[in-house]
Amino acid sequence: MIEFKLPSLGEGIEKGTIISILVKEGDTIEAEQSLIEVETDKVVVEVPAEQGGTIAAILVNIGDEIGEGTLFMQLNGGNSSSTGEAEPIKEEKQVAKEEESKPKVEPVIEEPAKVAVAQPVVASPPIKIDSEPKKGFRASPLARKMAKEIGVNLANISLEGRSKRISLQDVKTHAKQLNEGRNIGGATPITPDLPDFSKWGDISKESLSGISKATSENMSTSWSTIPHAWLQEKVDITALEAKRQEHKFAIKEQGGSLTITSILVKVVAKALESYPIFNASFNPSANEIIYKEYINIGVAVDTDRGLLVPGLRSPNQKSISEIAIELTEVSTKVKGKKISKEDLEGITFTISNLGGIGTTAIFPLVTFPQVAILGVAASKKEAVWIDGEFKPRLLMPITIGFDHRIINGADAARFIKHIKGLLEDWFLINL
Repeated sequence: MIEFKLPSLGEGIEKGTIISILVKEGDTIEAEQSLIEVETDKVVVEVPAEQGGTIAAILVNIGDEIGEGTLFMQLNGGNSSSTGEAEPIKEEKQVAKEEESKPKVEPVIEEPAKVAVAQPVVASPPIKIDSEPKKGFRASPLARKMAKEIGVNLANISLEGRSKRISLQDVKTHAKQLNEGRNIGGATPITPDLPDFSKWGDISKESLSGISKATSENMSTSWSTIPHAWLQEKVDITALEAKRQEHKFAIKEQGGSLTITSILVKVVAKALESYPIFNASFNPSANEIIYKEYINIGVAVDTDRGLLVPGLRSPNQKSISEIAIELTEVSTKVKGKKISKEDLEGITFTISNLGGIGTTAIFPLVTFPQVAILGVAASKKEAVWIDGEFKPRLLMPITIGFDHRIINGADAARFIKHIKGLLEDWFLINL
């Protein structure tokens, strides 16, 4: 009997939710054939068979949350030395014994500075990490090991009203809160309990998907750590839309779709070359701005599983035709659940276009650790006074959301005006 266990889903990904089981008991399968689909935060991963044989037992169900090493299927036949076998997990006592045999080195590690919105940011001085918990508390060997590796001071972990033993999970939770920039000086923010809604009528419940949970966490981080500001403009795209209609069939023959979004990707990428602060990130711990010499534009794609933001690499160096074709391919991958974790990483600036849905305005949140985002609403024909008379013009509302710690209103105004100018006058894009 061969056992299939869940392999690593990627660095930093601990668990995933089974959204599809692609085989059934009694099926004969081949090596590399997909067995299950697991949804992590924003990525759907197909788990293949390490070898062929006959499915003897399926040990999981759709909706189950599983982690690396979880036994999910058994197979008859094949070689019992399958690489699907996960290595046994060491007990805490064994890890502790190994750790005690190693020379102890107390590193000096700097904990992230605590950031408060609208307050001056002051870098924290280096802190010597104490591997021992505060007086009156104990810590498991794994908790001590993890604290040393990631630079968490066990003395800062609050366990008021609970067990006086610090666990590995306590260390992870504390580190996550630090990374999110929350003020955890001995207390976790309290969320009020919801009332019993069933008292007033029937209700139903639905658990958040992996994508929805990731979006919730990311938006909470962005809202709590980034002081937002927004500026809006209306862009006259009458001539641009006429040109788009004129050339869209030629792009379609090449396998692409010449949308407003594909044009925006090119225009924004060129604008970022002139305004690099909008392509940067801010490190409050060191009070420094990190400028990126590369430009990767993320485009929000609406799916039945939630909002995903794949990235287009170096669009400032590509033609609009190339961008249109690439964006079509990426959107197809997203909707077909074939997007990879790498496709969602390394994004330096995001565009969120809700014009197709018909919204009249948008105020998007900046995606951490980016510092700006462009929101686009539905275009609408309006009367505009030109040369002594009113003329019908197609106007598109755009909004720039930005991190007000490092981008001031005047710079944001110049940036959005620059984008407006490029969209209204194609000659400028080559200057």
